[in-house]
Amino acid sequence: MGISPRAYQDFENGRTGLLLARVRLFADILKLDHFAILAAFHLGKPRIAHVFAHNKFMLVQASAVDEFDGEMQNAVAAVDPLTVLDAHLQFYQQLAEAGRAQLRAADGRRPKD
Repeated sequence: MGISPRAYQDFENGRTGLLLARVRLFADILKLDHFAILAAFHLGKPRIAHVFAHNKFMLVQASAVDEFDGEMQNAVAAVDPLTVLDAHLQFYQQLAEAGRAQLRAADGRRPKD
């Protein structure tokens, strides 16, 4: 990345400012999702980057929004924040169930009845 090991440690531990170009370079080098790193930094939750950076979860989210046409963007933008939050929570619960099923399958366990 062209920085000293100490500067890298400070960056990783949140002691230095976040430069978008540096985050993108870091993510590109490690093949991680820079959106997950930015979200983790913004929320002060490093686990978000750790958990979601490898499966590109946040990038997929951003890409899905990018697929909206203009009318759909306007319609979604008109929804109140609590409805958006509720819809996201429902979506994540369904997604977590799919993930649990995949983890069980990978472990060779039977699906839940």
